[in-house]
Amino acid sequence: METEFPSRERSPGRVRLRARNLKRGNKVKGVSLEVRAGEILALTGLVGAGRTETVRLLFGADIRDSGTIELDGRELNILHPKDAIEAGICLLTEDRKDQGLILGLSVRENFGLPNLKAFSNYGFIDRKKELGEFSNYVDSIGIKISDPNQLAGQLSGGNQQKIVLAKWLEKNAEILIFDEPTRGIDVGAKFEIYQWMNRLSDQGKGIIMISSELPEVLGMSDRIIVLKEGEVMGEVSNSPEVTQEQLMALAIGSRKE
Repeated sequence: METEFPSRERSPGRVRLRARNLKRGNKVKGVSLEVRAGEILALTGLVGAGRTETVRLLFGADIRDSGTIELDGRELNILHPKDAIEAGICLLTEDRKDQGLILGLSVRENFGLPNLKAFSNYGFIDRKKELGEFSNYVDSIGIKISDPNQLAGQLSGGNQQKIVLAKWLEKNAEILIFDEPTRGIDVGAKFEIYQWMNRLSDQGKGIIMISSELPEVLGMSDRIIVLKEGEVMGEVSNSPEVTQEQLMALAIGSRKE
């Protein structure tokens, strides 16, 4: 555990994101959660637990039946992903190939898509500025590409994930949601993603991580919420005493009061 996951100082601050009583059909049944500055909150549970469905409500990819979402004490009216992005909430989807990237476009174009406003003057895209900003992330994140015009579909899974991360970093998101952030990528790229998650939390960002891998949950998070069939079964503060067996007990239905 100590060698697989980078260590960091854990000192969560004020509440950044607060969601109360989120509901959507029979998929999300009254989920409430808080994310603090500098904190990594993990959502875990078995398949069908409602983890992805919950964060899709936070991101506006699905419309909630009821419930409220606040960022830094201000209630948000999120009806579309555009609303969430403008508010500073971004989602790195589990299915990056179909939902996180346009594989037929270049890596530079994928990076620029959510940031066109920042790279445009009078309706024209400043390609030099876009390329300059993208090049900075290629160096800082360690994206391995042959050329900025290389198609996103030609990259490895780890480098595709880094492209998705780069575009949201450029957007200066305050809340970053990582849905299965290391699925399908190699060990080296995993460690780099973990390092970036830690750096972002050190900057005061709030991070939500969905993971089915309990070692990853225990190795990276400050707090853990366990879901089952759209309901919160328990919440625990991560510590060396918390075990995979305890989390699994919650996931299969033993509610922790």
